[in-house]
Amino acid sequence: MAKKLLIVDDNDDVRMSLRLALESFGDIVEAGSGAEALRLIASERPRAVVLDISMPGMGGLEVLRAARAGQPALAVVMLTGEMDLEVARECLEAGARSYVTKPFDAQTLRSEIKRLLETGGSEGEADARPWRVAGEKPQEE
Repeated sequence: MAKKLLIVDDNDDVRMSLRLALESFGDIVEAGSGAEALRLIASERPRAVVLDISMPGMGGLEVLRAARAGQPALAVVMLTGEMDLEVARECLEAGARSYVTKPFDAQTLRSEIKRLLETGGSEGEADARPWRVAGEKPQEE
């Protein structure tokens, strides 16, 4: 069964790269802003969201908080160009399940999305942590 994924980034090239990396997971919808992302989360009900942190207007952390308030089980992967441990902590505490830095490694991102879709974005028996900073090497399956 195909899964619906939402890609949110204000950069067209990054969205295209993410789409190419993740197209095997199912239907992909895209948003170029935080406000558009929230509209699509409500209307499209994606299983997972790849969400850029730094966007003009409504940033990724604000989108994350609003999205998780409406859909607490939504699996969200935060995407950022900078590794800031304080921002990573805030994102993970707000409900993100993974934090990936740009430029992203396509295999690492696919591994994170697969993990989240298999566990429903929540803590599973095989993965004792409910979240992960995805600079870590994915576990062999």
